[in-house]
Amino acid sequence: MTLTKPSRLPPVHPLLRIGLLAYIVVTASMCYVMILRGLKYAPPLAFAGLRTLIGGALLLFISAISSGRILPERRLWKWVPWVALTATSLTFGTMFLSPRFAGAGIASILGNAQPLFIAAIGFFFLRERLSPLRALALLFGLIGVIVIVSPSFGGEGNTLLIGSLIALMTSLSAAVGTVLGRYIVLGNSIVAFVGTQLATGGFILLITSFLFENDSIRWTPAFLGILLFLAILNTAFVTWAWFYLLQREQASRLGMYLFLVPVLGVVWAYIFAGERPEPTSFLGGAIVLLAVFTQEFEGFRGRVR
Repeated sequence: MTLTKPSRLPPVHPLLRIGLLAYIVVTASMCYVMILRGLKYAPPLAFAGLRTLIGGALLLFISAISSGRILPERRLWKWVPWVALTATSLTFGTMFLSPRFAGAGIASILGNAQPLFIAAIGFFFLRERLSPLRALALLFGLIGVIVIVSPSFGGEGNTLLIGSLIALMTSLSAAVGTVLGRYIVLGNSIVAFVGTQLATGGFILLITSFLFENDSIRWTPAFLGILLFLAILNTAFVTWAWFYLLQREQASRLGMYLFLVPVLGVVWAYIFAGERPEPTSFLGGAIVLLAVFTQEFEGFRGRVR
């Protein structure tokens, strides 16, 4: 499939941009801690499917009220399955599976390595130039990931390794969805498109859960509160805000801010889940952040010239 060139939409006002990015980072950083708590009441795929289905339904409702449009424009229908599968089904499915194996801290770090995958996808599939600084950033990122997952090697069990690999799949599938969200021209159908792909991806997850998961959901007030927080404040509004920004700014530039998510995520995991990160998590996380700032330095240097 050929990627569509993005439209030249007006840039976001700086204050709105900062506000949306701050909301995305803070809200998303709490995601893995909330998921880990919610997994006490529901199997992961069913939990993920309900989260995305509710979030998608809310956005479709908002779209119907605000514009009278429930579905996106017909020209966008062909993109819905691709974005739903990558940005929603694979991303959220693996996101909910990884904390059970790796814990909230490591899952948050590896599950937000999206910028590195965006750079790699751009090089191999979009013919984007890989500068020396960008190559150095990718090298730092790879080293950081290896350091983070290093405790899983040599142990008696493979739980941490499995969880780490699942979390990396979260980053990879989210990166593919991000690239698609950048290059598809959504026009006035942003809310409808995001809602449709979330609902479609959630439906896929629920079918998968029905086929492969045996545990049932325990509908308690605590689980309902966690589900609604993740579905409304996180899935619906964060996904819309992300696609809104992607239509106006380069994916790699926006992706840099996602590395602030695991920094806060490890803090929340320590405060609310009592997880004490391994020294390798701090070291690997610092190296990964160095990769992001190395990548951003190139853009800053180009802007000041």
